[in-house]
Amino acid sequence: MGLAAATADLEWGECIVPAVPVPPALRAEVRKAVGAVPGWLARLAPSPWLVRALCEIIKRPFAHAPREVCELVALVVSQENSCRYCYGVQRAVFKIFGYRDAYLDALERDAQVSELTPAARAALDFARRLTRANPRPGGAEFEALVRAAAITNRIGTLLVLPPEPLVSFVGSPVFRFVRPLLAWRMRPRPRAPEPAPRPDDGPCAAVVAALDGSPAAGVLRRAIDGAWASGVLPRRTKTLMLAVIARALGCAHGEREARRFLAAEGLAPGQLDEILANLGSPQLDAREARLVPFARETVRYQPAAIQRRMRELAHGLTAEEIVEAVGITALANAVCRMSVVIDAC
Repeated sequence: MGLAAATADLEWGECIVPAVPVPPALRAEVRKAVGAVPGWLARLAPSPWLVRALCEIIKRPFAHAPREVCELVALVVSQENSCRYCYGVQRAVFKIFGYRDAYLDALERDAQVSELTPAARAALDFARRLTRANPRPGGAEFEALVRAAAITNRIGTLLVLPPEPLVSFVGSPVFRFVRPLLAWRMRPRPRAPEPAPRPDDGPCAAVVAALDGSPAAGVLRRAIDGAWASGVLPRRTKTLMLAVIARALGCAHGEREARRFLAAEGLAPGQLDEILANLGSPQLDAREARLVPFARETVRYQPAAIQRRMRELAHGLTAEEIVEAVGITALANAVCRMSVVIDAC
């Protein structure tokens, strides 16, 4: 069985959160941003900050790396993370852009592909190593970095998002007739370099500043600010989840930032040390006692196991809390991996 078939056959149950009515204003905002209303919108609508972050990611906020390399990074990272949802979407998009299945299969096997330049091979290798983060790549390897993060992979896997209609459409008889038009409409437009946003004084400011010159800096700043401004989960709870993920990934920058914000929330350093060491403490409230160890499990996982764990976690939480918790873990995992840019700047 090839890698494409193996990923498509991953165990994948029913979506953990229900589809809900989407406010008309949010639906119109998404349609304007990405040119369509994706299937995930009805599942993620309870978390508008997450919806907006995904819309910005879909538009590929890259100004320096070649577009093809950025797209290939997204594919191999989806495969590394075994996210059937994202993998299916990425393969469908590549078929629209005219890529051959044999070419994509060779990339996924990490085989030598003659069409790739040495720089592109280095970028894909770095993306795989950054995704695994075991061990964490060092700053000396930064020249190979394509600034992309697997935010969507964790959202797709943890929530068990159902496939997008696009995935089945590319196998339909009419696809070959409309493919050129679809490719023209979907191909991302070139982006100009952008300065890092100001002010930049929220969580993970150092990572945002290190992305100066890339449109990704503003995307990341807006996503983090939106996540921490949301009132679905308390700021302390979200920052604790960030601290746990940073510790698991060996991200000293993320842990240091989390400590600073948690101190302002009244959590003493010794109390946080206990939480990070034991993933539990009398200092945690009932919801935090469930979310803190779950955050640690999202760093490295097998899809079927983490989805079973997610279903256990969902009992007793509202749909809004579930979506926000998944969004926070996805964002924290991405930011803590991207922090390698700090060492290289």
